[in-house]
Formats: sequence, C-alpha cells, structure tokens
Amino acid sequence: MAYFAAFKCYNWLYMKKISLAGLFALFAATMLTNAQSPIATSDIYKAIKKTADWQLNELETKAWKYPATDWTNGAYYIGQMAWAKIANDERSLDFLKRTGEKNLWKGGPRRFFADDYCVGQTYAALYMLYHDPAMITPMKELGDDIIRQPHTASLDWTANKGIQNQEWAWCDALFMGPPTLACLYTATGEKKYLDIMHKLWWKTSDYLYDTTEHLYFRDSRYFDQKEKNGQKVFWSRGNGWVIAALTRILDNMPATYPGRQRYSRIFKSMARRIASLQQADGTWHASLLDPASYPSKETSGTAFFTYALTWGVNNGYLPYADYFPVIRKAWEALNACVHEDGKLGFVQVPGASPDKVTTDDTEVYGVGAYLLAGTELFKLMYGKEKEVLKVTVQNMTGMNRKEEMVELPWHRLAAATYTPDKTIVVNAQTGEEIASQVIYKGKKTPQAIIFQSGVTAGSTAYYYIRKQVPKTYMNRAYGRFVPERMDDFAWENDRIGFRMYGPSLQKTGEISNGIDVWAKRTSEMVIDQWYKDGDYHKDHGKGLDFYGVGTSLGAGGIAPYLDHQLYPSANYSSYKVLDKGPLRISFQLDYQPWKAANTKVSETKTITLDAGAYLNKIEVKYTAAKPVLTVATGIARLPGNGQQWSDVHTKNGLLAYEQPAQADGTIRIGVLVTQQSEAAAIPATTADHYGHTGHYILSTAIPQHKALLYFQGASWDKQGGFATFEAWKQYLLDKQMQLEHPLTISVYK
Repeated sequence: MAYFAAFKCYNWLYMKKISLAGLFALFAATMLTNAQSPIATSDIYKAIKKTADWQLNELETKAWKYPATDWTNGAYYIGQMAWAKIANDERSLDFLKRTGEKNLWKGGPRRFFADDYCVGQTYAALYMLYHDPAMITPMKELGDDIIRQPHTASLDWTANKGIQNQEWAWCDALFMGPPTLACLYTATGEKKYLDIMHKLWWKTSDYLYDTTEHLYFRDSRYFDQKEKNGQKVFWSRGNGWVIAALTRILDNMPATYPGRQRYSRIFKSMARRIASLQQADGTWHASLLDPASYPSKETSGTAFFTYALTWGVNNGYLPYADYFPVIRKAWEALNACVHEDGKLGFVQVPGASPDKVTTDDTEVYGVGAYLLAGTELFKLMYGKEKEVLKVTVQNMTGMNRKEEMVELPWHRLAAATYTPDKTIVVNAQTGEEIASQVIYKGKKTPQAIIFQSGVTAGSTAYYYIRKQVPKTYMNRAYGRFVPERMDDFAWENDRIGFRMYGPSLQKTGEISNGIDVWAKRTSEMVIDQWYKDGDYHKDHGKGLDFYGVGTSLGAGGIAPYLDHQLYPSANYSSYKVLDKGPLRISFQLDYQPWKAANTKVSETKTITLDAGAYLNKIEVKYTAAKPVLTVATGIARLPGNGQQWSDVHTKNGLLAYEQPAQADGTIRIGVLVTQQSEAAAIPATTADHYGHTGHYILSTAIPQHKALLYFQGASWDKQGGFATFEAWKQYLLDKQMQLEHPLTISVYK
C-alpha cells in the first residue's frame, strides 16, 4: 500500500513540477507512516489461532516427532501456554495439562541436561494456576539437586567432553535451564532457585558472550570459526534462545533482586544489535553476520527475535518508535511463511549452527516462538488502540468462566462521554461486537454496563468499549409480573426458569413464599407462550413445570428461623422491575409485615438472574425489632431416595438436594449462603398436597439493618447441563470459588 501511495505522489509531483528531493522526502514519510501504523488485534489473533490450531491438530492426530519431554516440545509448550492465556479456548490449556500428566510432571532422562528440563517452565505455570503439588514436586527435586552440584567444571566443549550433561555450556541451554529455575522460584517463592539460576547464568554468559558484537557464540567450538565472508559465526536461533531467555528471567525476577540491572543491560545491547541485523525481507537469516551464505528466510530465530523485541517495548525497555517498524516488518515476514493450512515454514531443523532451510521445513519449537511473538504483539497493539476505553478481564483460577458476568460502573464510561444509546462492547480478539446491557437498577440514570466475561481458565479477555449504536441482541434473560395468572412473578434465562406467588393467589387461600422451578430444555424465552397456552404442566419439547412448592420454601426460599421453627411470610405484596434483559433480569419483591414467633418482621427481596446462570442472586433485607435475626434458606424435601449434601465454612454455606426421580426427570436444587451458616434437616409442621416431609436448611444469623446475600437455583437432568448430582455439587463449589476469587477487571484508555 505504501508503494502505491508513493506512486500516486510521484504522478502528482510530476504534474506540479516538484523536485526529486521532495519526492524522496514524501516517499520516506509515507513508508514511515506505514511502518508505524498499528495492526488490528483481531488480525493478529486470527493469524496466531491459525498456526496454533494447525500445530495442535498435528500433535493430536499424528505420531510425535520427538519425545514429549524433549526440548523441542518444551519450547513449543511455552508458546502454547502464552497463547492459552489470550486464546480463551479450553483446548490449548487442556492439551498442556494432559501432556504434563502423561509425563508424570517429569523432565527427560538426562537429569542435568538443560534440554531435558525445559518442560519445567510450563509445569510451573500450570502449578500456579491449579495449585496441584504433583505438578511441581519433580521439578523442585531437580532444582534442589542442581543446587547441590559443585558447578566448578570448565565450559570448554572440546576439552571437557560431555560438559553439556552437567552445565549450561552452550547458548541454547540459557533458554532451557535458567528460565525453568526462575519459574520455579515464582511458583514456590523459594529464592534459592533464583540464586542458583543467577550464579549459573553469568558463568555461561560471561563465557559465551562477545562484548564487541553483543551476540552469543553457540559454544566454545565456535570461538575461532569464521563464515565464508570472514565474519564470526553467530547463529540466528541460538541468539534467539538467549534474548528470549532474558525476557523470561526478567519476567520472573523481582525488581529489587541484586544484579537485575545486568540482565536488562545485556537485553538492551542485544536488542540494538539484533534490530540492526534484520534483512530486507523482514527476517533474520540463519547466520546473523553472513546472511548471503544462507539466503533463505529462517523463522525460528526470526520469531524469537520478534517476541523479545516486542516484549521489550511492552515492558518499557525499548522505545516503541525505534523498534515497532522492525517488529512490524518481522511479523509480516513471519506470516508470509505460514502456509494456507497454518503450517509455519522455513524453520531450521535441530542443529548447532547456521544451516539451509526451505519453505516445507517446520518444527514445533518454531511454532512455539511464533506463538510467543504473536501474543506479545497482540498485547502491544491492544495497548496502542486509541479513542476507546479498553477493558481486560483476567481469570487467575483453573476454572472456565466464559459466562460469568462482568459489571462496569457507568461513571467510568460517563467520564469518557459515553451514552447508553451509543455504547457497544467489542471483543478485541475476534473484532466482533458482543451482547451487552446497560443496567439501571431501578433508577432513571445508568448505573453500570454488563457483558459476559468470555474468559477461560488462566486467561485474559480483551475488550474495547466503542461509541456506536448497539445491535439488537437475543434475549437471554426475561421476567415479568403475570396478572393474568393470579399475580405470579415469573422469570427465566436460557437455562432455567422460576416463579413466585402474588397477592391475587393469596386471596384464594393458597399462601406460599416458596420459589418454584420451571424446567427448560431450550434457550428460548418461554414464559409468555407458556402462560398464553396455559399448558405448561406437560412437556411439549421445551420443558414444563413439574416442581411442587405448596406451603414449603420450595427451591431455596427463605424465612425467619426461631426456636427451630420456620416462620415464612405470605405471598409477596408488591413488585418492582429493576432491569429486564437481554442479559439480566432483576426485580424487587416486598412483603407485608408478619409475626415470626413474637417478633414483627417485614422483608424485601432483590432477585437477579443472569444469562447462562443456573443460580439467582438474592439479597434479602429484614426489618425486625431484634439485634440479630436468625433466618433459614431451605429446600423442600420429598419422600423417597433423594440425595442431600451440605458443606459449611466460616465464610459461607452450601446446600444441594437431588429430588427423587419422577416421570418427567430429576430436579436438582442448590443454595449458597455468603455468611457463616449451619446445616440441618427439619421436619414439616403441617402437611401440604405435595407430601413434603420437611426441609434441608442453612441457618444464618443476620445483624439488625444488615442484608443477607445468597444464591439459589436449580437444574433439570433433561436440560443436559449436569449429568450427575456430583456435577451439580461441583457447580456450586465452583460458584463459591468464583466469589472467593473474583475476576480481575481493569479499565483504561
């Protein structure tokens, strides 16, 4: 495009009789503008995904070329781990976890050979996510063994045969070994691993680093060798290993660590030298100082250099204006080497020095380097996006949280002059507008904007908030007052439905404050049609209402609990819709005062249901003339072989119940109370027409004027979300984990 722009400028200049010097100045300016212009994050993401998917498909469908613990795959895993952190695709991380399990979390057979414990970098990353000691124990044992070795041997490759099995005697080892120990330090917090890494890094670096060229010899055998043009032999990928290793060490080294500045100085010196050696085609050829002897592109070294330079800009070590033109040119060159199916070509096969390479040559470590380069470039370009608010959502747990709702306070948007009618959320990874909802919480002015996080285990999702008229989104959460059916209030999302009973029904003598469940097996909103048809007690393919409430608390209702007895309210007396789709339904129910034992009580409930959730969020406020009011959330139990489970802690309580199987399937109920609770089973005091035998409850003491927050919900086995009661229990435990470890949400320009 720059060429054609310059050509147009030439024609215009010719017509205007402008000097040739002016033409060259304009041409140079055009080229500089093109070199500095940003790359769309969605284009970067698409390119990375294409190559990542190709490589993963190869490994999952064909025999592996190298052992799973080999350095070749170890370097690939590092890139795959970086990709997994922005891919928001469970497949990438699951593959790495399965591979670690297959390896028994061990390295290769040569214990002190750095190539054979490169895999430890990925194990450490997975351990920090899943906190399973099995993932890190073998590497800790290796680290302790390395510390116990004398490390006094010479690194002379010729004089000391087999030195590579004891020490980091070649430059590749600086990527394999030191970052593994640095990652081990980060994972365990044990400084001894960083200290031994520091000691051994400088033993090797001082030996192999050429202070004149600011490059590394591969090993001592190359000190006196020359290329055809008389220059020293400096291998592209070998130096790629080293500068990439420096980034990983600096990432895992505290800012206050003694000697850290030495690493940053050598990183900057290498970066300057490497940038100066980029070839006209955008790559670095196999030989850095004699590229003419190896005229083919070489992508593994190029990818490592692209990664390191981009990391340097992202982390403030290198100026953007100086290095981005180099990075951009290299990235474009790398993608020109990617085949249509995603295969990365021009990767030099394993070796120790420059060699020939062709478009069909590919290796897993080259792909690993490409994934590292792409993920860093994605972050760089995301940060450079202008005239939008940017939102990152980070998930530091091992759970997939793609449907968890993100809520941003509206004042953050109002300060940037966003308006509710012209605000959209765009996924920076895909470039697609995603569904969002402006939240009012019953007020006249916006209070927040919500959207689903889209973030998987250990990942970060990236979004832009743009000033644009939103599309019409599919309704995935809905609810309304139903006067045509005795003042029900019914609500639903794309998973499940519920209802509670109003004042008109109470006048008939049917009194219940329990929560009813509407079993659904469609993502469509069905409330209006079911009420219109009046035939919702029979399944016509989308679900039905076969849950019985009667006079019980139903599926997680709440009532004062005094002297081991429940004192439920009557039906709700009034309602107020706070927000109504497409992603959240929220409403308030008020209750007339009643007597709980000798205490007068009144109650207000605020119920919120988000798209994709099986649990309602319920905030309950009681007014009572008691300093502390004990209440119970309860699940009605039926006679038969149902299953019950509870789990109480100092911070919360969990309760689950699987009803006995019925002709229409099995309903499972769950409650999570966000305060210390006690679990109990209490018998029914009066019989109802459903034959409830009592309740399983969580009792909680609420100080006066304090609200209780709890979650209540249900699932139906025919809906397909949960195959077993164990899976339902795990869903509740995962919800507890989400509350204890909230997503990290950052908003910035």
